[in-house]
Formats: sequence, structure tokens, C-alpha cells
Amino acid sequence: MKKKKIITALCISAMTPMMAQNITGKVVDVKGEPLAFANVVLVNRQDSAFVKGAVSGDDGRFSIDSFCNGGIIKVTSVGYKTICKDCMGENVGVITLEEDSKILGDVVVKAHRQQYKMKSDGILAQIEGTALEKMGSAEIVLRHLPKVVERNGSLEVMGKGTPLIYIDNRKVQSATELDRLSAEDIKHIEVITEPGSEYDATYNAGIKIKTKRKKDKWV
Repeated sequence: MKKKKIITALCISAMTPMMAQNITGKVVDVKGEPLAFANVVLVNRQDSAFVKGAVSGDDGRFSIDSFCNGGIIKVTSVGYKTICKDCMGENVGVITLEEDSKILGDVVVKAHRQQYKMKSDGILAQIEGTALEKMGSAEIVLRHLPKVVERNGSLEVMGKGTPLIYIDNRKVQSATELDRLSAEDIKHIEVITEPGSEYDATYNAGIKIKTKRKKDKWV
């Protein structure tokens, strides 16, 4: 009986690392400085569909709760060139992003500015005065925010599903509202990953868009 218990314990011990595997790594710029708030996602090799993802921390490190399964790691951050690499194992190493200077109208944008801030319930993204305000519409801005990904043509918050979206505390009823709202009219956006009691209990995430306009100017 004692021998059987030892064998069982050894089997469980051997299985644990396989069951708990994470994909880890670090995102840095060309100077070797850590890049925070980069979206790091695992996508399917066949159709580029989102599988799982994470956001890099202040130290540039990330951890995705998934196996590679032959997928591809895709890293994006505003102001930097998107990079993709094969996911070959649980440690993908250091991923270096190069600056991507874009001419948007008459403005040359370089994403050096700190535009994100962690909050107890999610992330606050400053839009006014940053590269994000030159992206056209609110819908395009949302696709570039940390923790926000696209799945089957719709926006989701990583690990939380489809979010409730508000513009100046008014619930968005149609995606066309996001298309009509200019990025230049947005002050900031909050990505809520831990919604409070004021949110519909059927949703696990929210996005709150605050505009520069006064609420009574909205139609």
C-alpha cells in the first residue's frame, strides 16, 4: 500500500508542470528598456484567431496561461511595429519592438509618451494629446488598447468576453456610434476588467469612453 501511494504521488508530481504551463517572456524596446502595456497574444497559425493573451507589466514581462499548440505570438503596442514569432515553448524569451513613426495628416507620431495607467478595476488610457487621438474613429482606438482584442469581428476584453461600452455614461447601442465618434473628440478611455455593481451582472468587463464634449451636446 505504501509503495502504491509513492507511485501515485510521483505521477501527480510529474503531471503538474504539464497542466500548469504558461507562456512567458519579456517585451523591450531597441534600447533594451522594458515596454509596459504591450498586448501579447497567442493566435492560431491557420486563421490568426485569438486564443489567449496578456499585457506586459512595468518590467516588460508577460505570462499567458496556455500551451503553444503550434501557435504564433503576436505583440502590438501603439507607436511600435507589430512583431510575430513562432511559439516554440513555454519561454519565448525577449521580444524587441522597433519604433514605428507614422505620418498621420501633418503630424509625425512617436509613441514614447506614457499614456496608460493601472487602476484597481482596470486600465485608464489617455487619448487626448497622444498617438491614439490620430487614429480616426473610436472603434479603431479601442482595437489598439491594452487588454482589448478582436475575436470573430467583435471586440473583447482578454479573458472577460464582450464588454459593455459607454460613451459619457450612455450605453452604446450600435457599433456605428463608435464609427461616428472621432478619436480627436475623446479625452480618455477606461478598460474595466473588474466591473462593480453598477454594471449588468451578465457582463464581466466594461469600456467607458469620456469625450471632450459636454454631455448635453450629444445627440
